[in-house]
Amino acid sequence: MDRGLGALKKFNVIDTLEGHPPRTNFNVFRLDGRYNLRIARVEGRFPWHRHVNGDEGWLVLKGRLKIDVKDGPSLDLKPFEGTMIPMGMVHSPIALEDDTVVAVFNVDNFQHEYVEETPDLGAFGEHDVE
Repeated sequence: MDRGLGALKKFNVIDTLEGHPPRTNFNVFRLDGRYNLRIARVEGRFPWHRHVNGDEGWLVLKGRLKIDVKDGPSLDLKPFEGTMIPMGMVHSPIALEDDTVVAVFNVDNFQHEYVEETPDLGAFGEHDVE
């Protein structure tokens, strides 16, 4: 019986990210078929964007992250600190240390709307962990 992505499966964040380029995001579990927990190693600045179909929660697991917000304060986060970016708010996260690892909470089929027409996304993509 399939109980959904990540149900009753143990995972290690660092092991899951090993061998994948920064910005590769993995959905490690899904709650109620609607909400995802994804993990990623971040590098450099991610392009300015907003989300049109949900809020985005951030939790730094390792390293340091800054999230710049258009028309708002920048947020500097260190391990075990987090924040929530409301739907529609234009923002841009940037890793302040090499090998920064984050957990991100969002709705399934999360949509990004970028400020630049052709942003440099690096290896960004959301993948369900196997």
